[in-house]
Amino acid sequence: MAQAAHVVRRVEIPRLHVFISYASEDAVLAQAINAELKTAFSQAIIRTTLDSEIKLGMDWRTRLEEALSDADVLLIVATGRQKLSHSYTGFEVGFFSASKRDREKMRHFDSERLIIPIGILEKIPEALSDIESLNLTGTLTPFLVDEDTLKNKQRFLASVETDAAKNPLMKLFMRLKEVVQTLHSFDDDFTEDFKKRAKESANRLCLTFFDEFQKRVFIEKFGERKIIVRLPTNARIEALGDLPPDTTLEFIGGSFEVFRINPPPDRTITWADFIQQVPTNDTTTAWTDIIRSLIITAKQDDFVENRRLIASSDRKRFFRLFVARSVVYYSGITELHIWVVEVKARDYGDPTTTMLLKAISVGLMYRSLFLEETASEFSPETIRATLPNDLPKAVSEMLQELDFILWMSTDAGLMQPRNMTLIQGGFERGELERKFREWDKLKSDLTSSALQVLRASNAAELDAAKAGFEDSLAAFCEATIPMNKEFLGNVLRLLEDIVRRGDDGGRVPVPTRPAPRPAKSTPPPAKPKAGGRSQTAAMRAKRR
Repeated sequence: MAQAAHVVRRVEIPRLHVFISYASEDAVLAQAINAELKTAFSQAIIRTTLDSEIKLGMDWRTRLEEALSDADVLLIVATGRQKLSHSYTGFEVGFFSASKRDREKMRHFDSERLIIPIGILEKIPEALSDIESLNLTGTLTPFLVDEDTLKNKQRFLASVETDAAKNPLMKLFMRLKEVVQTLHSFDDDFTEDFKKRAKESANRLCLTFFDEFQKRVFIEKFGERKIIVRLPTNARIEALGDLPPDTTLEFIGGSFEVFRINPPPDRTITWADFIQQVPTNDTTTAWTDIIRSLIITAKQDDFVENRRLIASSDRKRFFRLFVARSVVYYSGITELHIWVVEVKARDYGDPTTTMLLKAISVGLMYRSLFLEETASEFSPETIRATLPNDLPKAVSEMLQELDFILWMSTDAGLMQPRNMTLIQGGFERGELERKFREWDKLKSDLTSSALQVLRASNAAELDAAKAGFEDSLAAFCEATIPMNKEFLGNVLRLLEDIVRRGDDGGRVPVPTRPAPRPAKSTPPPAKPKAGGRSQTAAMRAKRR
């Protein structure tokens, strides 16, 4: 007689599934929460999933999505402002939110599926601000953001144990208990026992948080300004193109108001919004070109020319920009840290000799950059021999160096009436104004033609802009040759007089007004011949 086969089936008690999502820097906190959830409840009632456990296996993307689709609660640990490393946390929030449209209710419990963010020290991330959440800031637990409490362990523990009802982690356990009770009924003894376990777990978690945050930065100060540029995944930047529109800039450190740049409250702005905010076309072009050029060289691992210059909006201060750090994430996102460091000169000794020393530097630097023909980096001869693809970089550097020289001139006090009279020997009525008008016109024409080169978006526009720039540069250099020669000669003679009169302290008296000189008109500079030097330049070379 055949015996009937008895199959014993194991009936699994429905459990609440909690998916714990966190950034890598919060691993210790997330693992502590995971352990205490299992202690306060029971593994027969609750089960947890850590996203890191899934990412260690094969086909992790599919497993991650399956776990999120199955989860009843998405618990997010957020310990600070949004960071790049939070990218998967953001993905998990988005995927879970989308899955709620397909299944709004929990499988076994009479409740909607929940997203519960836990904010530590900082507010809940903006993406979750509309969710009723557990937030450890504000009125719930001021002790977690109190400086004195976080510096004193005993005071911290006392603040936790004084009023358990206000302990935000205790609130987490009680919220989950409410959900579980929609299916499992707890008697009074179990409820009291649970409250005791939950309080102990909440206190241990607070202690873990305290120990963990002793390792975190409380105050961070930057002595200089910094810009963090984040390029999207595998971004390609063309030589004459713009940055990808979803590139972001994060401004860190001191105020950027000296450049008339006002970042939003979170100090992060898209590239497109940044360009619109910068006040003038000239400044926009300068900032655009400088950041683009630094990004291009950094992506090519070329840090030899890792130095760009820019003036403040009032031209009274000057700053050096350079890439100090380049990071590429596995996601393909590139992060560049650009420091903005102010250039400052220190003065020593007698004010007059210090001023003349700076004056020599200004005059010789200008001469070496523009007036020494093929030996000068930005002379008409050198620019004519520059290939079109290399021209924007050369033009950008020329504008920066010219601005730097002008800043050096201002910093040296060369525009002060006493120093101008000392060096020039006095002026006839209207002479100073005429010279400045001539200089402003030359510089304005040069700057305008240079910006046309920088704004060229194709080869045809670049060729046309190059021709105009060469003409403006030739006129600029031709007109400033006698100015530079006279300026340097006067400064050197003054220094020679100081050295010769060293026995009387080397002080230079303000010279008396020179006898009036006959007025003479200055002929306009000759335009250079196509492909060669101007006639005046050729005659000067012949005389030499």
